[in-house]
Amino acid sequence: MSCVATFSIFPLERTDEGSLAPYVARTIAIVRESGLPYELGAMGTVIEGDFDKVMATIKRCHDDMRNDCGRVYLTLAVDSRSGEAGRMQSKVDSVGELLK
Repeated sequence: MSCVATFSIFPLERTDEGSLAPYVARTIAIVRESGLPYELGAMGTVIEGDFDKVMATIKRCHDDMRNDCGRVYLTLAVDSRSGEAGRMQSKVDSVGELLK
């Protein structure tokens, strides 16, 4: 099963009051380690792969942030279906074709 998921995760309670960028970088490092295709966006990250591996990766991101943040906010949207991988890019490409 091919799964495309977009998620955004950030701390609501943390020990510092600086930028969220260090938390985002830690999350992206976990996503990179997973080996799943991903794309970082301004408001979230899209990843693609086997449903169980995608969910396990997002759980690792959540658990990592919970290690030093009292409260974590996570949004998640998932599109899962039978079929080939590569849908993350094909979704964008199909809209691009219509805009030509």
